[in-house]
Amino acid sequence: MSTTLKDIAEITGFSINTVSRALRGDKKISEATRGIIIHTAKEKEYIPNALASSMRSSHSKTIGVITADSSNPFFSEVSKGIVEMADKEGYHLLLGSTEESLKKEKELVQIFLARKVDGLIIMPVFEMSEEHLAQYRNLRIPFIFPGRYLPTLENHSILHSDYEGQKQVFDYLLDAGHKKILYLKGPDKVSNTTERIRGMEASFSEHGIKPDEQYILEVSGHIEEGYASVNQALNRGLDFTAIACFNDMTAMGVLKSLSENDLAVPAQIEVIGYDNLYLSQFLQPALTTVDVPKFRLGYTAMESLIAHIEDPSLPYIKQEIPTRLLYRETTR
Repeated sequence: MSTTLKDIAEITGFSINTVSRALRGDKKISEATRGIIIHTAKEKEYIPNALASSMRSSHSKTIGVITADSSNPFFSEVSKGIVEMADKEGYHLLLGSTEESLKKEKELVQIFLARKVDGLIIMPVFEMSEEHLAQYRNLRIPFIFPGRYLPTLENHSILHSDYEGQKQVFDYLLDAGHKKILYLKGPDKVSNTTERIRGMEASFSEHGIKPDEQYILEVSGHIEEGYASVNQALNRGLDFTAIACFNDMTAMGVLKSLSENDLAVPAQIEVIGYDNLYLSQFLQPALTTVDVPKFRLGYTAMESLIAHIEDPSLPYIKQEIPTRLLYRETTR
């Protein structure tokens, strides 16, 4: 059986109340008494009851983190920033992933609320239903959306300039003379997709060209879909000289398909990813991509959430972290 406060009280001869206060760092307890109690607690491997502690205070020092796709390294790189800031401020994390399921997202929010978390960091599914939006409007704890947004709740978001990032990609490709660009866009249930399409359309408009819809294919962002989409486009006879990908995972599948079809990159076809995953620099050829500051995104989201936990009256303000096009070997 685990050691309890009562056990420590019996061993040390102090009251349960004194033991509890000493372990909480109460300065009114003498240093000698605290030393005896803490030494005994360590010796008996006492584990504090976090739930009971949270019930006594206004904070549990626990944050619920809900990511979107456990198979995508993007989210683990963002989580590193969240973890570092949480550790720095003494917060613990409960982790979950929606796998881009709206149903799973709703369940996780309710599960974490039942665990009495102080706040939520969520990468939400892009769903405009009143029921979905009301779930967040009615929350009584702070919440932050890193890298994504929901309509009417944009001020809760820490974004990474998707419009500008995707526009940079198409500005480069159109300036380079590409007329037929295969665009593997993301799914509609991800807010990033909407902003990146806007960036693509703005670039085409500024160049006096209309995008050809048959060259725009939807992917969910996984490697196998990038691979299958290029094979599909080639089988349909589409003639393209460049490919812009929703993310680096898609681009990995794209490069495999092009290699198997004996199409040289970048000599015949230029390829650009999005996210700048750590492993994208080690691909062969190394992937040109839009650099999203993933660690900073997570760190800033956690920093902002803690600020709102400590000051509930603090107004929410949408933040934008800039991106940049990072040239490697899949472009000329």
